[in-house]
Parts: sequence; C-alpha cells; structure tokens
Amino acid sequence: MKKESNVYKLCTNDLKIIETINLLNQKNIYPLPECVYLILKGDESDEIRQFSELPTYKTLVSYSSKKISKLIVMLIRYQYLERIYDENTNELYLKVATKGELELIKYHKKHKYSFTKKKVKEKPLFVIIKNN
Repeated sequence: MKKESNVYKLCTNDLKIIETINLLNQKNIYPLPECVYLILKGDESDEIRQFSELPTYKTLVSYSSKKISKLIVMLIRYQYLERIYDENTNELYLKVATKGELELIKYHKKHKYSFTKKKVKEKPLFVIIKNN
C-alpha cells in the first residue's frame, strides 16, 4: 500500500493477496495467512499443490512469510479483508471484504491480463556444433 495523504492505494501485490483469498473463498475455502503465503510462494507440498491452478500461484516467490503477513494485516486494517473465527479450530481465517471485492472488480475492468506470472521463453545455455 502506498500512502497518499490519508488515502491508501493498493499495489499489484496487495491485489494478488486479495485475489488469492477471493478465489479460495469462492470455493468455500477460508485460509490462514500461512496458506496464502505458501500459495503465493509456490510451495510444492501436497496440501498446497492442489492450488497450483490459481493464477496467483507462485507469483510472489521473493516475498518472505513476514512480508506477506504484514501486507495481510494492513489489508485487514483498511477493511479489504476480514477475519472469521472457527470454533472447532480456534483460529481466525481470512475472507475478502466487500471493499476488497470492489477493488478487484475495478482492477479487472482496467487490466485485461490476470495476475499470472509471465512465462519466460527458455533458451538453451549452450549449443553443440558439429564440424564437418
């Protein structure tokens, strides 16, 4: 988030977090911040690999768990995300608030591409040339 006087403007990475949580919420899945971090990092464990089809999977590989957690706290503070309590696990899970949904709609109207990581064309590191 970037501060401009008293207004906070979301950056693309904030929107990736909101999008990840929103896509999970649409499947009735409410994640912990750790789960969001593992998806954005692109963790290869069986539990997280099931979310590899998400467009935000593996898009913030350079961010630490601490950095993602701080961003999530800011998004909660400014009411883009909400916490919901589960009595069975005694944990607070994440849900996208109405304000966050509206920001995603605005973003998708302006941008035709999704949050997916751009694929880089792979080139060979060396070539073998046969002398004739």
